[in-house]
Amino acid sequence: MWYEAERPNAADIRQISTAIKTHPLILEEISGASDRNKVERFGDHLYLVYHVPLYNPLDRASRKAEIDFLVSKNVLVTVTYEPVEPIKQAAKKISKAGKVHSIAELLYQILREANEFSLRELRHIETKVNRIGSHLFQKQDEKLLEEVSYVKRDLLNFSVIAAPQRTTLESLLKEGPELLGGEWRVYFTDLLGDFMKVHFLLENLRATVESYGETISQIFNFRATQVVRRVSVLGFLTFPLMLYATIALEPTVAETFLHEPSDFWVIFGGLAASIFLLAYLMRRRNLL
Repeated sequence: MWYEAERPNAADIRQISTAIKTHPLILEEISGASDRNKVERFGDHLYLVYHVPLYNPLDRASRKAEIDFLVSKNVLVTVTYEPVEPIKQAAKKISKAGKVHSIAELLYQILREANEFSLRELRHIETKVNRIGSHLFQKQDEKLLEEVSYVKRDLLNFSVIAAPQRTTLESLLKEGPELLGGEWRVYFTDLLGDFMKVHFLLENLRATVESYGETISQIFNFRATQVVRRVSVLGFLTFPLMLYATIALEPTVAETFLHEPSDFWVIFGGLAASIFLLAYLMRRRNLL
């Protein structure tokens, strides 16, 4: 029997306590969401808390959604505190198949859907990472740096949610076969293997986006350095003209060196020509 409760109220808790005779503290705990994953054995049943990542478009980051399990040989209770996709998908597949042969199979199917859901959530992040890579050299440094920051935060949140899943599945691999039968050890091992796919993809995406972030920062710094260098060179080149114009306007200097009205422009033109020649040569050598 599978009993499913979403946002359980007092009546739901009473029905759960009737379905599985568990400790009152557990009943109190499943009345609200928990902060950490766990697997605990209580005589003839297991209490399991499992978190899956859900993407929040408003925050552009993943957050945790919780599934609580009470598992005995004949009864499975799942408690959620919001609509959770893996539960819906497992229910659809089980309904389509007609039936499941045991509670262990039902638990396996739900946790398998949870792992597959996590993998699909990571594929969305992978698409964003690939988009960053494709725009890496298209002069969108500030926008790309902002996107990298959001993706890095999403990956960090995802990692915080997903990391405890490994310990939970390892504990289930230890406790599950003792309660539900040794033949299910290979299935619970398979769940751990599915999680490792999520783990490896997550680590690969984290390394990739870190590399992209460093590359974008280097490009941004290089372009900023180029601008500063060019401004400095232009300032150096135009300084003689400004200095000459300032000095030439002094009356005593003008009387000494400028005897004809055209002398000012001759000297000014000579300086300008020299500066343009220097600018051309520096441009040829990629110094400007």
